[in-house]
Amino acid sequence: MARKDISIANFNLLNLNLPGWPIYDDEGWTAEQYAAKIAFSERVLDDIDADIIGFQECWNAEALAEVFDRPALRGRYDLVARTTDPPGIQVALALRKGMLQDEPEWIEDLPPDARFIDLEEARDAREAVSVTIRRFSRPLLRVLVNKAPGTPDITVFVAHLKSKGPTALRRDDANPVLRRHRFIAQTVVSHVRRMVEAGAFRAILDDEMRRNDKPVVVLGDLNDATTSVSTELLTGNPGYRFFAKSTAGSKSDRGLYTVEKLQQLRSFRHVYYTYIHQNQMESLDHIMVSDSFYDHSAIRRWSFREMRVLNDHLTATEAERKRRGYNDHGIIAARFDWNPMAEEVEKILAEGPVA
Repeated sequence: MARKDISIANFNLLNLNLPGWPIYDDEGWTAEQYAAKIAFSERVLDDIDADIIGFQECWNAEALAEVFDRPALRGRYDLVARTTDPPGIQVALALRKGMLQDEPEWIEDLPPDARFIDLEEARDAREAVSVTIRRFSRPLLRVLVNKAPGTPDITVFVAHLKSKGPTALRRDDANPVLRRHRFIAQTVVSHVRRMVEAGAFRAILDDEMRRNDKPVVVLGDLNDATTSVSTELLTGNPGYRFFAKSTAGSKSDRGLYTVEKLQQLRSFRHVYYTYIHQNQMESLDHIMVSDSFYDHSAIRRWSFREMRVLNDHLTATEAERKRRGYNDHGIIAARFDWNPMAEEVEKILAEGPVA
């Protein structure tokens, strides 16, 4: 890979914590299971060899540091990770040595102007809608990075939105919906929280991206598919160019392109899945990039080369997964070539018309 080319990956670690430390109400990993997780993570990370790697479900920064202190990875990366008190599920980031440009920012609170309170519909329903959620369930991470001299800084966000699974709720027998429809309430809370988090994240991205050409990358377990309402809200649904005269995608002031769609435009076969639940293959993990990385953008700096999804381990049984240290999500990796649109146009003009 040339020095200015860039590679990006996303990796849900499946509750990476030190051995014997509790995970929710569970006793956590045994020493043998932990050693297997560390070894599996080392093999995968060495294989993908990415410049930027986003992580979810990192309970303990010390455990992630141990992965990167293994022989295949030692000395290659800087880590941005933290352990909360008490320890809890967090996102993290690994960067090729020297790429970190500024102090990382952990975003815990929803922006004050992205809290969805006292909203009244103009027609049909008469009730006001208020959602009192004020914090992300798992804080976002924002980091400024740079790969090489002569390339622009890239703003990288790492996210882990609320799961689609029913959320744990405190027992309250006086509450009729919890008394009679607990599972429904658990499911509704999960979906409402994920939508609110997606909306607040979109507001943060709007402030980051509007009226500028800054490269932006979003990495995350977004806990929903590419065409879901919450994920499409995050992407902003930018235009994709499908024929020569089209101007779609030439500029997008807020849109994000998913590497899943970029790969689909190159391939006849669609095998993108990162999670299996009840024998259903789903795409929950995503890499999204701004128009600085889109082939047909007028401000393109990098062009898309390829995407890989490492997901063969998802068919293992739970017992085999624990024994071998597998995580329960596919790992996505994407590569982009340094290929600024302006440089390409200049080259074409210098070569002159084709005979």
